[in-house]
Amino acid sequence: MITPRRTRLIRVPDLHAFRRVISHVSDRPGAIVVVPNRAAARQLARNLSRSPAGVLVLSRDELYDELHSRLRGPRRLTTYEREAIAQAAAVHAAQAAPDLPFRVRPGLVSEMIKFYDQLRRQSQAVERFGELIEEAIGGETPGDRGAERLLQQTRFIAQAFSEYEARARASGGFDEHLLRARLIEVALSPPARHIVVTVADWIADPDGLFVADFDLLARMPGVETIDIVSTDATLASGFHERLHEWLPGLDESTDVTAAPSRPSLTVPAGAPPEQPWFTRRDREEELIGVARRYAPEGSHDAAGQVLLPLGDLVTTAVVYKRPLPYLYLAPATLGAAGIEYDTADTLPLAAEPTAAAVDLLLDAVESGFSRESLVAMLRSPHLRIVDPPPSAAGISAFDRGLSEKRYLGDPVRLEQLVAVWHDDAARDAAQAALAITRRLMPLGGKAPASASLGRLASLLAELWRPLVADDHFAIRDQRARAAVAEVVEALRAAHATYHDPEWTFADAAGAVRRSIEASTFAAAPLEERAAPRVFLLDDQAARYGSFDDVIVVGLIENEWPEAGVRNIFYPPALLKALGWPSERDRHAAAEARFLDLVASAARSTALSTFTLEDEALVTRSALLDEVRLSTTVEEPAAPVPVFDADALLREPPNLDHLGPEPREWAALRVSRPSADRPEFHGVSGPPPKPRVWSVSGIETYLDCPFKFFARYVLKLDEEPEDEEVMDPRRQGQFVHAVFEDFFRAWQESGQGAITPANLDEARGLFESVVDRQLEAATFSEAEAGLERTRLLGSPAASGLGEAVFRMEAERPVPVVERLLEYAVDGNLTVNTPGGVRTVALRGKADRLDLLDDGTFRLIDYKLGWPPDRGRALQLPLYALFAEQRLDSHRGRRYVLGEAAYLAFKGPRRVVPLFSSPAQRADVMSKAQERLSAALDAIGRGEFPPTPDDVYRCESCSFAAVCRKDYVDS
Repeated sequence: MITPRRTRLIRVPDLHAFRRVISHVSDRPGAIVVVPNRAAARQLARNLSRSPAGVLVLSRDELYDELHSRLRGPRRLTTYEREAIAQAAAVHAAQAAPDLPFRVRPGLVSEMIKFYDQLRRQSQAVERFGELIEEAIGGETPGDRGAERLLQQTRFIAQAFSEYEARARASGGFDEHLLRARLIEVALSPPARHIVVTVADWIADPDGLFVADFDLLARMPGVETIDIVSTDATLASGFHERLHEWLPGLDESTDVTAAPSRPSLTVPAGAPPEQPWFTRRDREEELIGVARRYAPEGSHDAAGQVLLPLGDLVTTAVVYKRPLPYLYLAPATLGAAGIEYDTADTLPLAAEPTAAAVDLLLDAVESGFSRESLVAMLRSPHLRIVDPPPSAAGISAFDRGLSEKRYLGDPVRLEQLVAVWHDDAARDAAQAALAITRRLMPLGGKAPASASLGRLASLLAELWRPLVADDHFAIRDQRARAAVAEVVEALRAAHATYHDPEWTFADAAGAVRRSIEASTFAAAPLEERAAPRVFLLDDQAARYGSFDDVIVVGLIENEWPEAGVRNIFYPPALLKALGWPSERDRHAAAEARFLDLVASAARSTALSTFTLEDEALVTRSALLDEVRLSTTVEEPAAPVPVFDADALLREPPNLDHLGPEPREWAALRVSRPSADRPEFHGVSGPPPKPRVWSVSGIETYLDCPFKFFARYVLKLDEEPEDEEVMDPRRQGQFVHAVFEDFFRAWQESGQGAITPANLDEARGLFESVVDRQLEAATFSEAEAGLERTRLLGSPAASGLGEAVFRMEAERPVPVVERLLEYAVDGNLTVNTPGGVRTVALRGKADRLDLLDDGTFRLIDYKLGWPPDRGRALQLPLYALFAEQRLDSHRGRRYVLGEAAYLAFKGPRRVVPLFSSPAQRADVMSKAQERLSAALDAIGRGEFPPTPDDVYRCESCSFAAVCRKDYVDS
């Protein structure tokens, strides 16, 4: 029975009256006030401090929880239980539709249940849903494949929804929609006599009520009074018309108890009239601007005098659309400036380090225990795999050892490698990796969903590192672990009860990741602070708080207003038939909420946008153009130290207000020499004693001096990378070994030059050498096939061996001797603009052919592209060294006749270093000059990060330790 009730709409001109009216109409004991979220409830509670006891301020979801508690009926189904039931329903529906053009996956079912909720909240019955879509499409459409697939999809979804409803009823629990039906039929104890609705519908307010919610309030027994409070702007956006459609006979009244109050708009000094907002670089700069605007208690002026706060009664709201960036930045900006701030928003559980550790375990099993995943688990401070844990040096040695053995992930191969591991430094890490692999391997097979999740939960409980009581993060880690365990257990229980299919580990990992990503986490229990100066709030919560100043931040496109969430099943034209709003309605409501917000402060409003998000340009919000407030120019404040870093930038630095430990560090920092000194710009000073450098090392210096410094002076290890095939360095070593083996065997067989007459013999010998080398290298079958094709060729293209043989066969002068892997080790005399000098070098030339006419040919194999003549160093220096060493070789003098690269990339296989005597002289002269200049710079200790090509930085292994940004400044 529907009890008589009064339903009243109270129109208010602005948010000042909005808050006042809510406080007035909520003066009855037991009243329920509906707000958008928990943060809004906290703000409204400040205004309701004098209201009678028992007033409840609840969000929409909390309202249903409260009504359910008064119903004293069956329990509520959890989100995990509903998804398990929906998965079972979708699988059943899919079996009846074997020709579905898509696969039913858990992620898809998750979207289906969201769509179902939205549909039912729009008061659409499942049976009617299919009819409406078919009518909108136009019924049967033979020949239109797109329409046919939509109809097929609709029938599947409708069947899945019907099956879900039947299973939900059979479960004995209530979801939101079953609860709503029961609430209309059964009286509550105690009844909800007075309900104050302060939100609009979901079209005008993302956290608002739906058609079904308003219908529930109109029909629920025991309700005596419903007060709907809304601003004129929100009502004018379309909400007013919809209210009268849903609640016929709605009474209306207008609050006229006070004249509208309008704050002034604070604008930056010098801003043009058409741009009355602040433009910052990024979100961090926005919060830094807030910190500098409100000098906290304890800040100092130029004379070192303590500054007083702006005023004990001044409260400020920093209002945003996206909470996370500002919540993460607040401690390092507002907190670092000593500003007391308050926030009620929670963080995503997935962002907690504890959740990242869970992801490491999932990655390890999914990747087949790859090198990267094993090393990441060993290094994680959240996991304790063995006791004591392996050392950091041992883990690094193990990491490099796996890379050198080309381990790509296979528990059986890992067992074999660890069994014969000879590196003492890495043995402990190897044993720990094997131990965790053995413990996680049972997760990899197929098993019922509940069993997979149960095993994962047990392993997590065993592997967590014991928490230390004096650890600053121990409490937070403990609460995060409990939250993760609760998520996994809730998933396990839901599937054990309602749907327990056979899962692969990928299915289990996906379900755990989705559930953790959907969960939020409060870093610490919410506590009311005595008198916070600044409140960080989303735009919904800010409507309910009374603030002197309001600063709206993050005013960029697609946030103000928010971009609509796209429905993955139907386009907007079809959704319109189901009651979905148009983008026009949504944007009109968003603009109305924004204009209400900017006029909600008691004293001043400031608007802030920024230009860079993750180093990408962003565009300001178009809503900025709609603001119409009188302006007040913000005069630049006196330069006072707000952050600790500010004290270091003053002349002279003032460190008095720093604590003992920061002061000691700061004193050391300010005592350092001027940043203009050479040591701050890549100069380390002359080495203690001269060293002999390799030619390839000097080439590295010419590529980038800092890369040379990191590799050859600091001797830093490069980060190993996993490759399905050989990396270029190992591939080069293999190809060099093949050709060295071939030419040595060719010479030992008594053969001289390769000529057209013996070309087939060379090919046959080369093939046998390649097969022998491939067998010795223990390549995988696929990898061996690739290398064999590369060297021997295929019907489509000739191989590398053919290019080498033809080059020699086409030369008229025969080879009398080949010097393979010719050692360049000793002094070299070079001519430079400063005169003749002797330098010590080392290196190795790939091949040096002594020819019958007294010349020699120098060959350098290049798996990549050959270097430009102007940058060539190895071939010219090797040639010069050979000329000086072969001056009387076997009683004969040899001079350079030809030098060439055998390049395996590029348009030509044979690329000569020079093609004329003049070009030869120029190349040799420039190489000697570059060698001399590089050695002089190395001798002076100059290693600035100045690559000859900035694109080298993209693939540099030492980018993490490079200070190019600092040096360039």
